[in-house]
Amino acid sequence: MNRFSRRTTVLGVGVLTGVLLTTSGCLNGGGGAAQVSDGQGEVGGNIQIAWWGGESRNAKTNAVVEMFTEANPGVTTETQSADYAQYFNRLNVQAASQSLPCVVQMQDRQVNDYTKRQTLMPLDEMVASGAIDTSQIPPAVLDGGRGSDGKLYFIPYGIAWDALVVNTTLAEETDAGAPPEEWDWPTFVEYLRTAQKGLPEGKYAAPAGGQLQNTFYAWAVAHGIEVFNAEGKLGFTEAQLKEFWTMWLELQEEGVSLPPDMAAEEPPGADQGYLATGTTMVGALPGNALYVASQTLEGTDSGGELVSRRYPDGPAGIGNILVASGFGIAANCDNVPTSAAFIDFFTNDLEAGVGFAADNGAPTNTAVLEALTGSDSELPELKRAELEQYEAIVADNPPKVNYPPGFNAVFQQSFQRNYNEAAFGRQSVDDAVATFFAETNASLG
Repeated sequence: MNRFSRRTTVLGVGVLTGVLLTTSGCLNGGGGAAQVSDGQGEVGGNIQIAWWGGESRNAKTNAVVEMFTEANPGVTTETQSADYAQYFNRLNVQAASQSLPCVVQMQDRQVNDYTKRQTLMPLDEMVASGAIDTSQIPPAVLDGGRGSDGKLYFIPYGIAWDALVVNTTLAEETDAGAPPEEWDWPTFVEYLRTAQKGLPEGKYAAPAGGQLQNTFYAWAVAHGIEVFNAEGKLGFTEAQLKEFWTMWLELQEEGVSLPPDMAAEEPPGADQGYLATGTTMVGALPGNALYVASQTLEGTDSGGELVSRRYPDGPAGIGNILVASGFGIAANCDNVPTSAAFIDFFTNDLEAGVGFAADNGAPTNTAVLEALTGSDSELPELKRAELEQYEAIVADNPPKVNYPPGFNAVFQQSFQRNYNEAAFGRQSVDDAVATFFAETNASLG
């Protein structure tokens, strides 16, 4: 470890809360933010850096932090991490007390909860001044860091996206065969129905897609349907949600998709779910989970080979959206120049990007992406395939979804719960849709 670097990695959530609330690396009530909003100034002193992740990501992130301190003598850092859910639970506590770490990891699904409370600094002036270089990030990707007000609140360094992963070993034993490179929604549904006729007993062509909010987003944007409107409420209609849910309820009744009781018992994670264990032929997974699911499936008795396909296109075009993760700067930070320098380094340094190895989605920096997908790269072939799929999606200029404040508190739980009310036959689809709308709109915005 560099003698200038002081780092405290906190993995226990209980300890994390105490550290975040008592350390003072960047706590001054926001005074520093107003003085150096362009990010220019001396790079030195202490900053705190917080992110979510498991053991692998912690090790890689800490390695990048150490590279940054070695490149900037006089900088010291304190690093803190937790798993995704607990990270944001603790961040909410810090935001309420204006004690956020200087550098905080953000995701586009969470960011507007913090911009509403004005706990993050806009970074537009830092980009304009050159303190943070975004020239290697495609515009549609950079937009993932913007709040609903259009301002840039975090710099995306990693992009996740949703995909349909197909067990071709199972598929090729049916009349459906290997999936096409591209499809629309009617073609996809017919593919599932054809495949189910040839699958062994106990195997299902599809997951319970009606309860998956990401699958709904894909269907909605492909049909030109707004997910959330300018007022921060639901942008789609009850009739449109009913159409989507009815499509999946019919597949359930036909035995094509998982029955609701099995779906409720599915283990979480790409490495434990029914696709990875050979129960379903198609899985709805993050596109960057292909490699992990493949490794698990290879170790099962059924085995099999997986390929990844984009979500179906629709009348409005591409059915994929991007999920951006990156670093922002707290409004209470008193060391903005060093925080901006760290974000610039993490996003743009080629050696750091290659070492991080796309651990949190595809790299947004095109030079890093090219280094990882190049012929000299040591990246596994399936990881390279993941990144190539991302490149193809970005080339189609995917739409952006602005998630309003309150989204995380209710949307996903209400979406899944109310679909299952219809799937289990406890409510009509009309009643389930109406309940979802009432619950969700009451909490949004």
